Amino acid sequence: MFMKIINQLKKHKKKTPREKKLSLYANLWATPIIYTGAAILLFFLAVLADLQWNAGEHLPSIITIQYQLTQTILSTLTAGILSLTTFTFYGVLAALTTFSIQFSPRILKNFMMNTVTQRTLGIFIGSFHYVLLCLLFINKETSFFFIPVLATGLTIVSIVTFVIFINHIVTWLQVTNMTDDMKEESAIIAKNLLVEEMDNYRVDNTESIEDQIPSSDDESHFVKVEKSGYIQTIDFINLIEEAEKDNIVIKLEYKVGNYAFQSTPLFRYWKKGPSSIDESKYSSLIQLGRNQNEVQDIEYSLNKLVEIAIRAIGNNDPKTATRTVYQIGDLLIEISDLAMFTPYLADDQGDLRLIIQNLVFRDYLYIGLASIRHYARRNIILTVEILKVLNAIAKVDRMDEQDAIWEFAEYTARSLEMHFIHSLDREKLYYTLFSIAETTGHKEKYDKLVDGMLRNMEDEEDRSELERKFPLDRSANNVKS
Repeated sequence: MFMKIINQLKKHKKKTPREKKLSLYANLWATPIIYTGAAILLFFLAVLADLQWNAGEHLPSIITIQYQLTQTILSTLTAGILSLTTFTFYGVLAALTTFSIQFSPRILKNFMMNTVTQRTLGIFIGSFHYVLLCLLFINKETSFFFIPVLATGLTIVSIVTFVIFINHIVTWLQVTNMTDDMKEESAIIAKNLLVEEMDNYRVDNTESIEDQIPSSDDESHFVKVEKSGYIQTIDFINLIEEAEKDNIVIKLEYKVGNYAFQSTPLFRYWKKGPSSIDESKYSSLIQLGRNQNEVQDIEYSLNKLVEIAIRAIGNNDPKTATRTVYQIGDLLIEISDLAMFTPYLADDQGDLRLIIQNLVFRDYLYIGLASIRHYARRNIILTVEILKVLNAIAKVDRMDEQDAIWEFAEYTARSLEMHFIHSLDREKLYYTLFSIAETTGHKEKYDKLVDGMLRNMEDEEDRSELERKFPLDRSANNVKS
């Protein structure tokens, strides 16, 4: 048992500051314990001042408080603070439960990990412990000043905190602020993972390490997953440093967020010498757990926004769905700006050390928008908004994923249930598709796509009108066919 605690402390010490913060605030008991400790310390100081030093006797009688009044004050405040705490969090949990059913159950964790929420709970519970302890230790033989005054002061602080907390709930539970908060969380994860942890080790030119890339798995040694679970974090920096010391190349078989099955290969490595390798030290740098978390998992964080959009579609809330799609588009632009999509990481000498399961921009597009596209296949208005977001992404100066963007736009348009679309809807759709084709340089594919859609129209009059508004170059299509 003792060794288990020591190992847990060692693991905690190795965590990044953000990991430590997330692991601390993931538990609702952590902050209240800190505030309770502070309240107990304050209680001892107040008792020392009033009972040991008899500070109340040296003060004017007008500002000292006798035992009976002190007891009445403390009794009232104890019951009041406990009631305030109980009713506040009962109401909060009721509101959050309703809200999580409407949007996503995963927002509960975001709310409970919020700094304001944690501090409010800490202040309420710390204040309650202070007044309760004071009530137990007062006696009839002493005049009091600090004990009741501090208890009254803490109650005032609790009431002010209550008002601030209610305002925080009202503000945070607005969908606009909630999606902003989740987008910022995803952006922080992307920056920490793609820039601060990996950027210095990514290989710019694959040709420089081409001869170091293992050609076959047959010569590799592999380490199996001991217990099934989600890949929560991978210590890329230490993996590279240890691989450099042992002169090996490691290939990860899973990425962060994947579910790793027991007895399947966790990673492979290729030795460049006869020396033995301590496989356990590498396994310890890959953390598995029962649940996904937000420390390094961009996909998990992005899926929270996706789930909000899907729930909004089901609840006939197009405004929320549209805004969430905008947030996802903004996040995809940030990811494209931060990421250099290569699976190869090298050490300071330029030698290949780590091969990761890497996502490319096409994968992020699919993760962020594919599920929304599926549930919006009968909603032409939301589908057009998705296409507008794709067009905005394509217009970013540094964007070099034009083919992937057009491919997803075409995939989105083809998945529409066309018998739900009328003439005016088609105009909006074709115009947006034309803008994407023009931006990405796929005008020819646009002509072919829209030509196929028009040919399937049953209303001859509508088709003729649309062909007049959207003239197509059918000669290229005819030649190809």
